[in-house]
Amino acid sequence: MKKLLFILIPVAAVAIIFYSLSGNSDEAYITKVADTRAERVRFLKTSEQSPFTQFDLKYEPLSFFTIDPSYKVRANLERIQSPTRVMIQSSDGTSAPYSKFAYASFKLQGQSLKLLILKPAGFGALPNTYFTAFADDTSGESTYGGGRYLDLQIGKSDNIEIDFNLAYNPYCAYVSEYSCPLPPAENVLPLRIEAGEKDYNH
Repeated sequence: MKKLLFILIPVAAVAIIFYSLSGNSDEAYITKVADTRAERVRFLKTSEQSPFTQFDLKYEPLSFFTIDPSYKVRANLERIQSPTRVMIQSSDGTSAPYSKFAYASFKLQGQSLKLLILKPAGFGALPNTYFTAFADDTSGESTYGGGRYLDLQIGKSDNIEIDFNLAYNPYCAYVSEYSCPLPPAENVLPLRIEAGEKDYNH
């Protein structure tokens, strides 16, 4: 089959829902994350844009870590004043253009961490929607070896929410024919993030 260049931002428009949850109880938060996961499952099972539909493959159930509110963190945004274009390596050895937008600094499990936030170049991404790919010490074990993705809603505030419970797999985790961007070196985090989607082992 022909390989496809794939940037996973469109899933944000179809299946990934973002919530501003400050002040809500853990129970309400867990329910909303569960609803978001259910919508992603619905998309993958039924949408014509799903990789399973595109390649006429049987959908098998996804696996997720238990929803843990401690993996929802507040981050300080360090915007890059003069955004520069960078080529991000993809799973098939090619590369795709992105704009370096900002760094998000936060604390998780007592560690000070930072993620590079990117904006796809030339794909008509949604306004205020940004992207980051990350890997961690679970990558290649309980989670997909090529890393996982997060879509971020960013407006004027320099204080944003990062919720690793919403981390999801690129299409390459399901179908190897896709070409998916890999995490840049600065986004390889030195800890286990046992949150979000697990590896697809079917």
